[in-house]
Amino acid sequence: MKSSRASSIPAIARLSDFPLADAVYVGTVRSPASRGRITSISLPHLPRDYRSITADDIPGSSLMVAHGASVPVLASGRVSYRGEPVALIVGPDRRKVAEALALTKVRVEEEEADFSFEACGSRRLVATGRLDSGDVDKAMATAARVVEGDYRVGPQDHYYSEPQGSAAAFDYDKLVVFSSTQWPYRVRAAVAEALGVKKEEVIVRPTLLGSHLDGKLWYPSLLACHAAVAAFLSSRPALLLLSRAEDFLYTTKRAPMLASYRAGLDEAGRLVALDSRIMINTGAYAPFAEDIVRRAARAAVGGYACPDVRVVARAVRTDLPPMGAFVGLGTGPATFAAERLAEDCAAAAEVDPDRWRAENVAEKGDRTLGPPLRRSVPFDAVADRLLAISDYGRKRSSFELIRKRRPDPSIPAGYGIGLAFGPQLPATAFGRDGASVPSVEATLSKDSILTIRASVYPGSRSAAEIWKESAAAALGLQAKAVRILAPSTDTAPDSGPGSLSRNVTVVTRLVQSACEGLAAKRFREALPITVRKAQRARSSRAAPESPLDDASWGGAVVELELDPVIGTPVVRGVWIVVKAGRILSRKAAAATIEHDAAAALGLCVGERLDLSGGPADLEDLRRYRLPRIKDAPAIVVEFIDDDAPPCGIGELSYALVPPAFANALSQALDARSNSMPLGGASEGR
Repeated sequence: MKSSRASSIPAIARLSDFPLADAVYVGTVRSPASRGRITSISLPHLPRDYRSITADDIPGSSLMVAHGASVPVLASGRVSYRGEPVALIVGPDRRKVAEALALTKVRVEEEEADFSFEACGSRRLVATGRLDSGDVDKAMATAARVVEGDYRVGPQDHYYSEPQGSAAAFDYDKLVVFSSTQWPYRVRAAVAEALGVKKEEVIVRPTLLGSHLDGKLWYPSLLACHAAVAAFLSSRPALLLLSRAEDFLYTTKRAPMLASYRAGLDEAGRLVALDSRIMINTGAYAPFAEDIVRRAARAAVGGYACPDVRVVARAVRTDLPPMGAFVGLGTGPATFAAERLAEDCAAAAEVDPDRWRAENVAEKGDRTLGPPLRRSVPFDAVADRLLAISDYGRKRSSFELIRKRRPDPSIPAGYGIGLAFGPQLPATAFGRDGASVPSVEATLSKDSILTIRASVYPGSRSAAEIWKESAAAALGLQAKAVRILAPSTDTAPDSGPGSLSRNVTVVTRLVQSACEGLAAKRFREALPITVRKAQRARSSRAAPESPLDDASWGGAVVELELDPVIGTPVVRGVWIVVKAGRILSRKAAAATIEHDAAAALGLCVGERLDLSGGPADLEDLRRYRLPRIKDAPAIVVEFIDDDAPPCGIGELSYALVPPAFANALSQALDARSNSMPLGGASEGR
């Protein structure tokens, strides 16, 4: 692959920093309909140096493989959601490109769209995850009481600090692609397929991710294909940068979920049967549907023991823009449902919520999730500290007295405190394709400078500190002697996707292992020395393991009161206790948990998005309210000492704060609060 305009391409941190000299801008022509057949695309006359690109112009494959789904690079023949890309307009003046887009007309023979997901036929069912054990129907029939509930989590926008986009430019015989992506090697594969070239002819240099919330696993590959095709066909550097409105309207959102539960309890209030149906709206094409339903099914029981379980999670294709991952690939909404159910079960059994959890938590040898647990779920260790620092018991008793003794039952009690407990499941084999396994490379130079190469960013300053401190400790260096090389597919090994806290679990372990290898060779071989380490594939003959064995655990308490004038909840405090193996940097880990907890509160109240009647519009963007730093309450974070290997913590706040908030709000309102964000009971119906 060659270009007549070869150049040396400097590294950039943000896509908006891409050098614009001799570059063309890429604008996207989008479908005006949610479903139908394209009948025509009418383009205005384009001046010299401007051109349009349709699916017929793509030099390689017009379909992009996106983790279990095939997504059109540009739609041809049919459209599957409003805003789906059907053509590109490319030119050197951004204003003229925008004018051409405004004059372009896409005509679609529109068909009736379906945005519902709570029930569906087999045609729209794209993936199913199951968890079965025992005889649920028999156990439910003999249960002393049955608790039922529907728990909903609505769609959510990732709202990145910089809107998504991509840039591409030739560097001699290689095409360099800049992308804010969690998975650089996936971007490389997608671009190579779209151009019909070898993977080695494409270099992907990730730009800063910011707080991605797992929203940049596959969608950046689509934008990279658009920028790459534009650069390839125009033989000029190309920049595609979405506007804030485009990013909000057309990029992936958290998949809405409805979890319907029936729980059977015995006379003592212990869980004897659990029957759950989980429906997930994955929008068009449904990338990652298999991963989402599988992980949601595993998280549906939380950390509790139950001899008879039936969980069925289903992903449903709808005519909304693609939905998908949002911090945990389906586990967060499932944890919300499980912890709201736990609260309802405690109320039915007439015991305190912490006591119900303690009596129902899974112990060593439990087989609720299949393989026996190697160790008991650490609820007591987490709860002992969490309830003490939050003063949960005294406050809850006081708020219960207020609730029961208020003179007018029609007036809410006004005060509430809620508890939630749960795991962050391990990354396991997610993101591994065939023989490709996550790997890192470490080089010790003659002047004792250690350079770490991985294809993913650490993800945050705290994760970078963890990498540096871990590596420095293994070699007896100072952290300032450790450099983390900017990731690029031509210089760093494939480290897999930066998701599910892989950066502080899988990659951190590989960094440690590589540095231990360097330490063994340091005084036996001449410097520089390079060691590459890859994650070992689990033997097919190894005994199966429970997904809870390598999980991290956490508990959260949220205290709130209702504003006496307008009745909105005001959070007075958040307390979080985490047990996640060896914490390599407590200061950095605490900062991460605090930041995530503040962001998770925003998911509870302000970030509402109703897609029940169709895709989002500009009015939804204007109403979408992000949390403000100055509004964040006091957040207290503590860790429980543990010598086990480091586990992930990036999902815990997002999984635990919403159900703790909902449990507190239920007490304050004296009514069940089963939907998040607040007021979203109809979200995604």
